[in-house]
Amino acid sequence: MKPYRFVRSLAPEEEREVEDFFRHGPNARTRRRAQAVRLSAKQYTVPEIADILGCNPQSVHNWLTAFESRGVEGLIEKPRSGRPVTATPDYRTRLVEAVQADPRALGYPFSVWTVTRLRAHVARETGILLGDSRVRQIMKEEGLVFKRPKHTLAEKRDQKAFAEVQAILDHLKKSPWNQVPE
Repeated sequence: MKPYRFVRSLAPEEEREVEDFFRHGPNARTRRRAQAVRLSAKQYTVPEIADILGCNPQSVHNWLTAFESRGVEGLIEKPRSGRPVTATPDYRTRLVEAVQADPRALGYPFSVWTVTRLRAHVARETGILLGDSRVRQIMKEEGLVFKRPKHTLAEKRDQKAFAEVQAILDHLKKSPWNQVPE
């Protein structure tokens, strides 16, 4: 690995293309690679470029090699291998539809969705079971706002007794604290 390696001399057209990729590249990684080529063309050394961009010198060498062999197309990141996306577009669509629907209308005994209930419902429909955090992430990506439900027992209390106790409490709040009985 030569620390004083520089990219070949750039033709004016190549220089414009690199500058365009640096300013308007499709993503930050591509813009960063274009920056490395620009700096190398200005006679910055590989260690200096690596220090400026905060990366490994070997990465800079790889970027310069890719540029020299394929031009600006060599700066574009190739697709990476990895696990296929589990949440299909159909899954996302059904999740959005479920969030917007009333759970009771879908035959459930509750009136408020939770993430756990949502993921179970969509799993029944699609056969894809994701974790709570992934469902929250998809909801955020789809622009859905999630608020944890606040469960109360208000509908189960005796309203008449509750009103009587409230009246007593209101009376006590208005009376002086140090009242002496007569």
